[in-house]
Amino acid sequence: MIPQPEVYCKSVQRPGSLTDLKAWYIGESSELKKWIGFGFFNHLFFYQNKLIQLYYNLKEGNEFHNVLKQKLTEDLFDNISNNFFELIEESEKINSHNELFKIMIKSWPAFTIFDEISKYPEFATQSMLRRLTRIRTSTESFSYELSKRLNHELEPKECIFYKGNTILEQPNQHFINKNNMILENE
Repeated sequence: MIPQPEVYCKSVQRPGSLTDLKAWYIGESSELKKWIGFGFFNHLFFYQNKLIQLYYNLKEGNEFHNVLKQKLTEDLFDNISNNFFELIEESEKINSHNELFKIMIKSWPAFTIFDEISKYPEFATQSMLRRLTRIRTSTESFSYELSKRLNHELEPKECIFYKGNTILEQPNQHFINKNNMILENE
């Protein structure tokens, strides 16, 4: 029996470095799992000329919505928001690449949950939505400012980043076919 292909859906595209991408992956996988018992371990990233395109695994995306519906409470939102502000304050006191990189990683669960609430406000209470508006207004540039302070590694012009690995294989379609993936635009 031939295994069914994994479906990946096109999501956000944003500027960034390979260092930023690695922090994103670690933050949305193992760090997010610490907060809600779920992490995105199968993201597929295409990196080209300092532009990151995310394709998320459809099964993981559906599981994330189910977990978030169950776990997102006022207490969790308050805790992750307070932690996010602590990370911002901490970042202002340090200059070490390693420490700044850790802060970026630890910030990703907040970035992810805040973004998801923005897309699906029905996941949150009115109180959470009001607080989120204040948070996003005052911190919208934090990830970009933090990125500017990091020492970015020498990076390829383009690559695939999958399951924590940088893959230089070209063309991308060969990797997609070899891994039995279907890419969909949302």
